[in-house]
Amino acid sequence: MDIANILILLLIGCASGLLAGFFGVGGGIVLIPVLLYYFQSIGVTSLVATHVTFGTSLLVILFSAFASSYQYYRHNQVVWRAVLIIGLASVVGAFGGSMLAGDLEGKTLQRIFAVLVAVAAFRLLVDSRKPRGDVEPKLEIPGLAGTGLAVGLASSLAGIGGGVLSIPIMYSLLHFPLKRAIGTSSATIVITALAAVIGYVVRGWGNPLLPGGTLGYVDFVHALPIIVGTVPSATLGAHLAEKTRSSVLKKGFGLLLLVVATKMLFL
Repeated sequence: MDIANILILLLIGCASGLLAGFFGVGGGIVLIPVLLYYFQSIGVTSLVATHVTFGTSLLVILFSAFASSYQYYRHNQVVWRAVLIIGLASVVGAFGGSMLAGDLEGKTLQRIFAVLVAVAAFRLLVDSRKPRGDVEPKLEIPGLAGTGLAVGLASSLAGIGGGVLSIPIMYSLLHFPLKRAIGTSSATIVITALAAVIGYVVRGWGNPLLPGGTLGYVDFVHALPIIVGTVPSATLGAHLAEKTRSSVLKKGFGLLLLVVATKMLFL
């Protein structure tokens, strides 16, 4: 990598980390379109470019989610019982999804990503209810475990941390206040992303089409400067979210998801 590419990746990390911390989504909704374009521009074949994009995105997400979840933890916005149950269930979904992803074409993975993001965006934008105050979320095991399975599967098939799915579910169905849903999602993503990264490494191991610097479908070399940029900016994003009204967060998150979904459909 030359200096120009390192700086580009560093800026990508800063942007994705800021949004990851602010919205509690891991940053994959920003990383996926940009990384896919980047890998294609440096000559990675289209036969594996999407898979490498998703695997590398999940590695970066692991670090950004850890940084932002710590900030939410400091403000008492993480429900640890939910993190444990959703996280463990997501491991099953994430590992299974990453195995399945290796058998799907890149375009299919992109469409799955776009559809999931669009559904989540629509759900947030049409919800006209007032933001919840200090209500008690639903913490029954079946609901949390079901959320984890869905989030893990979506995470692996779409290359995201799962926040685009878990936050709407926790907010709409499990009655989490939005900021608590975001904080809990950030902590859960650490577990989900780790399982998905391992799955992408295993599933892509030995593929002769992969470029240098990869372990399976995860490009550690290009991930490093992104991680350097994403960790401090994720912390900043989480700090800013604490000072922002929940109604603004909800609508802003919905619009962001809609834009990204539309972009991915036409890549």
